[in-house]
Amino acid sequence: MSSPKVERATACGKESTESGSLIAYIADQATPPDSPNPGDMTVFLPDTFASILSVEAVVNPHYRQVKAEADAWIAETLGYDEKAARRNAGADFTYLVSFWAPQCDAEALRTMVDWQHWNCSKAFPWDDQFDEGHLKTDLQGAAEEIIHMTSLLDDSHPPISPDEYPIRYAFQVNWYSIRKRASPALQHRYKKCIKHYMLGCLGQVGARKLKPEELSVEAYLKFRRGTIVSLNPSNTAWQHVVSALYAAGLDLPQEVLDHPSIQACQEVAVDLVLLDNDLLSYKKDLVEGEDLNMINIIRAHRNLPLQEAIDNIGVMLDACYRRWYKSLAEMPIWGKEIDNEVLRYLDGIRNVALGSLHWSFHTGRYFTGSEGMRLRDTREMRLPVI
Repeated sequence: MSSPKVERATACGKESTESGSLIAYIADQATPPDSPNPGDMTVFLPDTFASILSVEAVVNPHYRQVKAEADAWIAETLGYDEKAARRNAGADFTYLVSFWAPQCDAEALRTMVDWQHWNCSKAFPWDDQFDEGHLKTDLQGAAEEIIHMTSLLDDSHPPISPDEYPIRYAFQVNWYSIRKRASPALQHRYKKCIKHYMLGCLGQVGARKLKPEELSVEAYLKFRRGTIVSLNPSNTAWQHVVSALYAAGLDLPQEVLDHPSIQACQEVAVDLVLLDNDLLSYKKDLVEGEDLNMINIIRAHRNLPLQEAIDNIGVMLDACYRRWYKSLAEMPIWGKEIDNEVLRYLDGIRNVALGSLHWSFHTGRYFTGSEGMRLRDTREMRLPVI
C-alpha cells in the first residue's frame, strides 16, 4: 500500500552551533519585560531545577533548521493564517523536543516535532477539541473521533487526503515517519501508548465537571498520569517516554522495560512534568478559571493558604527525586550491553522532564514577554487578584 504524499522539507547535515550559543540565541528573541500590575500578589515557587533536574540542559544542534521546516509544514498542512502560524511558532515545540533528544539526528527530531504539532500546536488542532472545542462535552462525538484516529495506525488504512481531513493527514504522515525507523516492538509500544492517550482524552470529556474537592491528591495524580490531556507539555507525558526510546534508537527488551525500577523512574519523570506544569501554568489556569490544578487540589483537601499549597508541591518534587534514586539503587544488573542502553534510556526520560521544564519558562503559552525568564531567575510569580 502506498503511503500518503509527504511534501515536507527534511533537514540535512549537522549544524556546528554549540548548545550554549543556541540557548543564548533563543533567549535573545524574548520581548522586553512586562510592567508589573500594582494589584498583583506574589508567591514563591520551589526550586524546580534541583536534584536530577540540576544538570545542564543540551539543545539539539538541528534546532533552528528543523524549527523553520516544521513550523512552515504544519502551517501549510493545517491552513493556518498568519496569526495562527505566528502563535504556533511562538509556542516553539521544536525547542521542547530539542531538549528531550539532544543527540538525535534531524530526521528523528523532525518526526518528534511533527507529533507535537498535530496534537497540541499553538492553534491547538486536535487536543483542543476535547479541552475547549466541540467535543468538550460530547462523549459520543469524542469516541467517534478517537476511533477514526486510532484506525490510522492500521497499516491497511488508505491514505488520508490533506484537503479533506488535514489533522488526520498530519497524524498519518507522522505515523509513517515513525514506523520507517521504529522496530516492530517499538511500533507496538507506540500504538499502545497512543490508544491509552486517546482513551484518556475520552476520560477527560467525562471529567470536565470535576471540582478540586472531589479529587484527593493521590486520585488527581492517578488521573493525570492516566489521562493527562490538558493543553500543556504533560498532556502526552507517557508518549514522550516512548519518544525517548525512538530518538535514542533504543530497543530494550520488554522484560527490562517492565521491571519495577524502570517503571518507577518512568512514573517519576511523568510526575515531575505534571507537578512542574501545574506550578508554572497556575497563573494561566487562574485567569482562565481552570480549577483542576494540583495547587487547588491541595488547598481544597488540606485547607492551606496558597503559598503553603505551593510549598507542598515542593515537598512532592523532593519525594520524586528520592523515588528516582531509590529505584536506581534497586535496579538489577543486566550486563554491559543492556545496562548501557538502560542508562541512555534513563537519561532520555529524565530529559523529558528537564526539557518540559525549560520549555515551560520559555514558551509564550504560559508567560508573556520575558516574564518566564524573570520567574526562573527570581522564583517569584505575580498573580492577579481575582
